Amino acid sequence: MANTQDIAPTPKFEPAELGEVCLVTGGGGYVGSALVRRLRENGCRVRSLDVVPHDFDDPGVETVVADLRHYADVRRACEGVDTVFHTAAIINLLSLYRPAQKRMVYEVNCVGTRNLVKAAEAAGVAALVQTSTFSVVLDRVLDNQDESVPYATRTRDLYSMTKIEAERTVLAADQNDGLRTCALRPGGVWGSDCNSIMIRSFLEELAAGRFKALIGNGRATMDNTHVDNLIDAHFLAAKALREKPEVVGGQAYFINDDEQVNGLVWFKPLVEALGEKFPRLTLPAPMMKMIGRGMELAHFFGGPEPTLTHRGIRNLTESSSFRIDKARRDLGYTPRFTRDNGFALLLPNARRFVDDLRGKAAA
Repeated sequence: MANTQDIAPTPKFEPAELGEVCLVTGGGGYVGSALVRRLRENGCRVRSLDVVPHDFDDPGVETVVADLRHYADVRRACEGVDTVFHTAAIINLLSLYRPAQKRMVYEVNCVGTRNLVKAAEAAGVAALVQTSTFSVVLDRVLDNQDESVPYATRTRDLYSMTKIEAERTVLAADQNDGLRTCALRPGGVWGSDCNSIMIRSFLEELAAGRFKALIGNGRATMDNTHVDNLIDAHFLAAKALREKPEVVGGQAYFINDDEQVNGLVWFKPLVEALGEKFPRLTLPAPMMKMIGRGMELAHFFGGPEPTLTHRGIRNLTESSSFRIDKARRDLGYTPRFTRDNGFALLLPNARRFVDDLRGKAAA
């Protein structure tokens, strides 16, 4: 693993470049809370909105418990705000779902985004940066592609469908004489801790001894995005919406670590550093897609939340990798964190996490 000294220093911004007062939706979440902390480090005042109670123990952060589905609450949250960072969303990869599940995801991800855009316009907010996802184009094999790829039209999972509509809403709201907007499309979000869904769920499987096989032929590649790289991109986007809105306004950007690796092989250095054997057994993709479908079907009829979904298996077995040339050119984005230097920071945290899980299981 790389030395942590290889990591470039955290870039600094003036509050005027980002927005003196910033609203972060989903501030209690993984990306949102990281945004709040970095905004404070750069001297911005922050209003953090989430549907659940959360606290930063910082007088410069005002926390608001509110629901994006309620316009009046969102309108109040936007009052006096210079920049909105919209990270809030429900991540639900189910392609087979009950009407109530679809309604909830749609109302939060789509209606909530419409409410936010409308409220930001009414409050005179200058800039809005949305945390979108690379999933908005995933309905075919895509290897080393760019932003010219059209939106997915054959996708069926709730997350992708609703994020497509949400991103369209944000980009369409960009106005030359009003609110300026753009969207960032990260891959799988991870960090040098165990708090991201991606890292935590993998380590839970590893600790339980369930990581025994790979899925597919191992040649499919995908992109991951370190949370600090993603925050860098958010700040660069907010600055660019002020300094060159004619270039960035209404645009979407893929943001990743610039490392195209198979989704499970990506974990290999971490697995081996934890003293575990990396699996050699491979399971065929068609069979695993069928299992994913079966688990979704069981959930549809009242079973537990599926650990595998059809969309999740496709992410591991169909290439979905994207170039970041546009973000480099327009935003000045360069990833500071890679798998190696990020894993060097993650390893001690991962070891404690796995040991704790195994200790609890043995108790």
